[in-house]
Order: sequence, then structure tokens, then C-alpha cells
Amino acid sequence: MVGAAARPGRLEGRAALITGAGGSIGRGIARCLAEEGASLALAEIFPEDAKTCREELEAAGAKAVALPLDVTDADDCEAAVARSREELGGLDILVNNAGVIGGQDFKLGLPLSDISSEDWDAAYEVNVKGVFHLCRAALPGMQEAKWGRIVNISSRAGRQGTEAIPHYSASKAAVINFTQALAREAARDGITANAVCPGLIWSPMWRKLAPLYGEKIPHLKGMTPREVFDYFVGLTPLGREQTPEDIGRVAAFLASEDACTITGQAILVDSGAVMG
Repeated sequence: MVGAAARPGRLEGRAALITGAGGSIGRGIARCLAEEGASLALAEIFPEDAKTCREELEAAGAKAVALPLDVTDADDCEAAVARSREELGGLDILVNNAGVIGGQDFKLGLPLSDISSEDWDAAYEVNVKGVFHLCRAALPGMQEAKWGRIVNISSRAGRQGTEAIPHYSASKAAVINFTQALAREAARDGITANAVCPGLIWSPMWRKLAPLYGEKIPHLKGMTPREVFDYFVGLTPLGREQTPEDIGRVAAFLASEDACTITGQAILVDSGAVMG
């Protein structure tokens, strides 16, 4: 089987908009799409993070622009799509990667009563409505071109409810369901829509999440954040954590012609943690 690394250029001439591009997964996706030849609009609520990602890609020879974007603002999303088209000469690929677990000081369930309405609302505003806003903004141009690729980043938690983060699980399940509904509408215009469901990636989000698990679950008490993370990795069949590039390679494949007959799918990249 020929790997992606041996087949550069599958996205040559394509333009992609990636949200949450300054985070760990976003940067991994950006690197993989750039390696395949795509030009990139890097959208991020934290402009400095997008700028850092842009500089890294430009140093490697890629074409990239950084855009400020709050995905909870519908007008902002329309403007980001319009500017992407202007800066890149079009928009062929949309990767909805921006996501949160909850509000700034989110808490875990166990019990459910510890989860606030604010955390629930924050998860839905970013993870679900943000995806909707961007898809609604990008779809008409793709329909006119009769070609497009939409990749929505969900989570393994979207395929299997997790009691510690039920609000996040519910929001990511909604992303999968919305992706399937969108895929049915968009198919008539040659557009595919798929979801990618990452597993365990050592990231700033997990560095904040791990100590909360340590407080809630007795046998994790006293562990460092990394030890907590490694404990969960050890529960997966393959026993391997995922990297941002693991997610990026799947996103790049789904954005390519190699995946032209794949749509409405939710692809797990999680070392076999969730099967079926």
C-alpha cells in the first residue's frame, strides 16, 4: 500500500480553511494538508497562535494566511469564508476543528450535578453551532463549483458517551449527526462531508483535563497529569496515544480525490478504543 508520504500533491491547487488552527490538532491538520499541496487559511480565536502556525508553514514553503475567527459569531464565520476565498482564490476544503470541553473553568461530571449550564452552553456554542455557522457560510460556493470537501472534527466521545464529560460527548455526537445530514444534502453537488473522531492526544486541553480526573477518580489520585493521560492510553487495545498528524493524515485523505466516494462517515482514530 502506498502511503500519503510517498504521494505528495494530492491537494495541489486546493484551498482550505481550518478553524482552531493554532491548537495542537489544528496545527497537525495544517501541516498535513500543506504537505499535500493545499494553500491554507488558518482561523483562530487567538490570533497569535494562528500567526505562529502560519510562520511555521511558510518556513516550510507553504502558502498560508492567518485569520481571526470566533466560530460562535455567525457574521464572523461569513467574513472568514469570504476572506479565505479572497486571499486564496477560492475555497475547496473546510475543516471544522475548533472545539472546547466547556467554559474557561470547566468541571467534570461524576456526579452530573457538577456540570454547569455554562459549560453545557459553551460546548454547544463552539462545537455544534460553530460547525453549523461555517458549513452554512462555505456550502454555497462549493455548490456553485460542484466540488467540495467538508471535514468536521468530532471525538471518540461522540461515538460513546463518557460520564465525566456528558456535555462534550453530546456535542460531539451532534457533530456526527449533523455531518451525516449535511452529507446527504451536499452529495448532489459533488461535495462530501465526513467526521474524524480523535482519541487521546497529549495537548493543552488534556493537561487541564487530567488533574480533574485525578480529583474525581480514587485510583488516579496523586498521579501527575501525564500519568493520568497514560493510564487512559493504556486502556486502549493498541495502547498508543494519537498525534496531531494522525488526525491530519486522515483529514488530508478525506479532502482528496482518493476519498471521492466516502461521505457521511465518522472515522475513529483512537487506537481501537471504540469499535463498531
